[in-house]
Amino acid sequence: MKGEGKEKGIRFLLQPIAALLIINIYIIMTSCGLPTTDYLYTPKDFSSEGGALVLEHDTKNIDELSSIFLGYEIYYRIFDNEDDAEISRATISSSMKSSNIIQTANNYKYFPLKHRISESGQISLDISPLIKMSSNTYTRYYLNMKSQETWTLKDEDSKIVIDSIVRNRSDTASSTEIGKADFCLSSEYKLNDRDYAGSSPPEEAVYIVFFAFAYGFDTSTMRNVYSDPFILDSPVEYDPAK
Repeated sequence: MKGEGKEKGIRFLLQPIAALLIINIYIIMTSCGLPTTDYLYTPKDFSSEGGALVLEHDTKNIDELSSIFLGYEIYYRIFDNEDDAEISRATISSSMKSSNIIQTANNYKYFPLKHRISESGQISLDISPLIKMSSNTYTRYYLNMKSQETWTLKDEDSKIVIDSIVRNRSDTASSTEIGKADFCLSSEYKLNDRDYAGSSPPEEAVYIVFFAFAYGFDTSTMRNVYSDPFILDSPVEYDPAK
């Protein structure tokens, strides 16, 4: 009789523990695949079409994660050799993901495109992200890679969103240097530029590797949040003005 009482007592104690385990397993299983504060949605598409980069916004970043999502970044690196560009692209493609995206970009010297702004006679670079978003009004953005003009970003109604997109050559660039940071200025491709691997100036066209990702900030953890990257399938050939 005493043995039976002890067994019943043990079973009574184990029942709530088992119930908690079942609840935890259910939560894990039902939450699998859903975005969390550690995750943003990758751009729906990122491609190169007729001299422009096309980025398609994933509306779920606004619908489900508007408290975190801030917009999209586009990172790049320039090469004067197509094979070198392809090797670099393949290298980052093999290992880059949301959890190591900035570290990998830093390791292989990729930098974000920047919006050049002018205020009170001073030229500077705007803060991240490049494409700032707070609604789903527009879903497609076109970065025009003109060979003899400053790059611009337009929405699907052909309205200019960013009037001056330039290279990210240095953290300490002066106002004068930023003023000469256009991709179209071949004479400004220097050997010591951190975003460029090649001769100065490039003898022919250059090859640019691009990738894009969603960017946000989680106020509950006070840290930046990123999506997985969308890396272009191949380097983009670009011929800056001579």
